[in-house]
Amino acid sequence: MSVVPVAPPRPRAALLATLVLAVPGFAAAQDLFPLSDEHEKWLEDEVLYIISDREKDAFERLQSEAERDAFIAAFWSRRDPEPLTPENEFRTEHYRRIEYANTRLGGETAMPGWLTDRGRIYIQLGEPEERETFASVPGLYQTELWFYLAREEQLLPPIYVLFFREYNAGPFIQFNHVIHQPEELLPAQSFPVGDSRQEAYVMLQEISPQLAHASITMRADRGVTASLLQPEMEILQTQTLMSDINRAPYRMLDTNWVSGAEAGRGLVESEYLFNFVPSAGLARVLPAAEPGSFFVHYAIEIEPQHFTLAREERGTDYFTRFEVTGEVTTPDGDVVHDFVVSPFLRLTESQLQDVGARPFTYRGTFPLIPGDFRFRLILKNDARNEYTVFEEDLHVPRGGRSFSRPWLVHAPPQSVPEAGVRAWLAGVSQLVPNGRAVVAVGNPIRAIASAPQHERLVFRVTPWSAAGDSGPPRAPVLEEEVPVSDGLALWQPGTTAWESGRYVLSVDAGGEPRSIIFDLNARARVAVPWGLSDSPDESPGAVSAALGEQWLRAGNLQRARTNFESALAENPNLGRVRLALGRFALDDGEPRSAVRLLEPALAQSPEDAMVLRVLGDAHRESGNHPRAVELYERSLPLQAPDPALLNALSWSLAAGGDGARAIPYLEQSLRLDPEQPEVQELLATVRAGVSPGRR
Repeated sequence: MSVVPVAPPRPRAALLATLVLAVPGFAAAQDLFPLSDEHEKWLEDEVLYIISDREKDAFERLQSEAERDAFIAAFWSRRDPEPLTPENEFRTEHYRRIEYANTRLGGETAMPGWLTDRGRIYIQLGEPEERETFASVPGLYQTELWFYLAREEQLLPPIYVLFFREYNAGPFIQFNHVIHQPEELLPAQSFPVGDSRQEAYVMLQEISPQLAHASITMRADRGVTASLLQPEMEILQTQTLMSDINRAPYRMLDTNWVSGAEAGRGLVESEYLFNFVPSAGLARVLPAAEPGSFFVHYAIEIEPQHFTLAREERGTDYFTRFEVTGEVTTPDGDVVHDFVVSPFLRLTESQLQDVGARPFTYRGTFPLIPGDFRFRLILKNDARNEYTVFEEDLHVPRGGRSFSRPWLVHAPPQSVPEAGVRAWLAGVSQLVPNGRAVVAVGNPIRAIASAPQHERLVFRVTPWSAAGDSGPPRAPVLEEEVPVSDGLALWQPGTTAWESGRYVLSVDAGGEPRSIIFDLNARARVAVPWGLSDSPDESPGAVSAALGEQWLRAGNLQRARTNFESALAENPNLGRVRLALGRFALDDGEPRSAVRLLEPALAQSPEDAMVLRVLGDAHRESGNHPRAVELYERSLPLQAPDPALLNALSWSLAAGGDGARAIPYLEQSLRLDPEQPEVQELLATVRAGVSPGRR
């Protein structure tokens, strides 16, 4: 299997546009996780000359071996010039350079070649275009001159790099124009005071004009006259060039990628941690067909240069599997709704060509109870262990009039023949959300806001200001009152006479305006995304059951029970709803009602450990101990035994007259939790041959 991006590789944009966190926040200095020998060797020996300070600092601050292994994999992946090939050419070339430095550039010293000045330059810049060696010139130290052509992408002009062996002993050291003078290459010569620099230059010219030039300046594309007469001019230039050489291995790399670890820690596994890809997300609350109920509709867009598919080894199809994890939490951090889905995507060669230059989008929807929440979506792509994160605040109205922040769509709403529950379907109108909020100049804006129980909304566009609310108010570019139909207000003003730039779009219903920022772009058009869409379970009772679970998590037991009862009335085959209502019945002291609710659920799912256990409780509370024992013992192999289950089983055994079988279960319970005085008392009673009676 090979891994390919949907579109040809492009220069990587700044990552984590919305999630950038400062790298020094990874861990406090006193909490640094110690480097293993292997990781210390990688950092201090293998990548010393090609790792940026930001990357090095991030690597040292990581908190586990697994995170550092993931960092190393991402480090090489970010530098791979040909991600379509199985080989990482950059990595291969880097280790070839280290090998060459160790075998060819360190022979004159005991230190390994990669630690020498020649080894460092060779690892950073590679093979020079020309080399010239001066090994046996009378009066001249052993000297070596390397010439490199200009490298515009690394901001390097044509340069000379000069090395010499001081006293003809030890390793070659780099000639540094900040501290070295040309005459230091000619130790046997004596020069007149005040003219030594120029006299040495003349003598070196007789040996080699290039050598003489390199002794004055590293720049091979400039003359030497000015630097010859004013050596201080060369100091700043040399320092700048040396800094550019040191940064050459990562000059074109955006090192913001290391910031993703802190944002992703705890959200994704280590192998994903440093493979964050940027995305644009959007989530809005839309009214459902049933009055007073609402669905959250969400979309997350990934630009084609950041979207990866795998290619079949013996075929032409492209594919990947996603894991989409959503979580809705209250302001206190309590989870009221969560989900995990694993959609699969497969494209033929022709399908990939049709969509490869367009953004990929994943869309979905789910019902949500009233309240204020925080929604987080994590989308993981298995093709290259990449992930992205989107978060947004949600407000679901509790009743009465309300309106949402506006959002943009790519095309006018399209009517669909059959209404239902699907992502971004409002009534019978299918919407195509513009998650990136980018509009091409000359095209309509196509803005929408949800406004149930409103008759009209005011849409307003003003130029965006970097000063925000602290700056002077900007005059609106356009303002218009728009009617609300079926709970939605649609506004489609033209932009032909507008200037490209950033704008603020707001809606107002006579209260606090709600707004978003969008970009009006000079491009001819904005690509409409393609992708996958997930819809909720539309079977009878499914929505009521989901809302009941949310109310239960939110602590509103009465609303939860009402929704569960509605779900069961719509669909008597909902086992999880029967389980929830069975628990309510037990809490109310109505075990026989619980039995009537749960026996049909068990018939549907005879291996459901939780149904077995709760139904066992219902029969035990009803006094049917033989049936309770049967259910408890059926549940034991399906879950890890815990003291509560073992105690309930033991009590039913003893109450049914089978105290001998209860003893091993009671002993196991006490091994798991010795601090149970009531169980110790029951065990003593059973061992004495006394039945505890009904309970």
